[in-house]
Amino acid sequence: MAAIVAATMATNNRANASLDLRLLRSYEAGSALAIDAASYAEAAKAAPNVCSSPPFGVRVLQAAAFGGNAYPRRFVVLGSSYALPLPKSCTAATASCPDADWLLEFEQSHPGAPWKIVLEPSAGTGRIVQVAAVGPDVVPLQAASAVAAGRLPASIASALGTYGATGRLGALQASDFTAACWLLPNPRAAFEQYLRSGVSAQQVYSPAPDLVSVPLADSGALTLFTLRFVVTLVPRASGSSIEWISDPSVEPMTALLPSGQYSRIVENGLLELAAETRGDDGFRIIGAYSGVISVKGTPGSTPVGSGGGTLVSEVVPG
Repeated sequence: MAAIVAATMATNNRANASLDLRLLRSYEAGSALAIDAASYAEAAKAAPNVCSSPPFGVRVLQAAAFGGNAYPRRFVVLGSSYALPLPKSCTAATASCPDADWLLEFEQSHPGAPWKIVLEPSAGTGRIVQVAAVGPDVVPLQAASAVAAGRLPASIASALGTYGATGRLGALQASDFTAACWLLPNPRAAFEQYLRSGVSAQQVYSPAPDLVSVPLADSGALTLFTLRFVVTLVPRASGSSIEWISDPSVEPMTALLPSGQYSRIVENGLLELAAETRGDDGFRIIGAYSGVISVKGTPGSTPVGSGGGTLVSEVVPG
């Protein structure tokens, strides 16, 4: 498994350096591929001397496989990243935490197929958990832990929706939105920014069918999964439109929609999460990775400065 990780990271650095989508597809799938493919589209419009994905390696702290011969075959990796030298063409880099830990799920879809990363949330340095395993194999998850883990995506989706609409954190923690090496996109901050910009926003979260759970050595479970989010924006003033400014230097994801006047904007994104669950149904989020994967706009007919709202930065929870 360590050899697969090393080879994958080497390919990852080559793909990131050249923004090679074909190469990216050779080692990623699922939400990991969707998020990173969109980031390539954003990076292609950034300044050429900025490395949006600086090269790095992953030191494997633990790797554990799911037993059996059924496909897809899977294994999880708990790893610690380390920075590699920047290419000579890069004079600046945008990585915020070069020493982040990583929680990766690899999947092989059928015999002879390449192993691909499907989930890749990052975590804070030194906060990696220990998976319960016998040799290289994950210990079977107990029924009670499986039930608690299965409820987690819907529970966090609901909590994020409530927080965005009301400002009530519920089971979430304020620190979930301020971590150094990972953070949850803050739906409440986004909602308030939209409001100040003269824009109404509806934010909806829903679980994707990619949950994987493994038991932890000290009880409970580690669960990795993806939440889909959809943000629908409309101008608050009747008959007006939203002025969308595409400026990747301020907000990379604005590159996904050309500048213009729009009567409606819909942003689709993915939020990968890693969380611990314990016997009391409580949870602790320990990692995340997110991105907007598409932005669609309905052209508006009103001129610039019509009062419908101007968006360029902090426009989405991502």
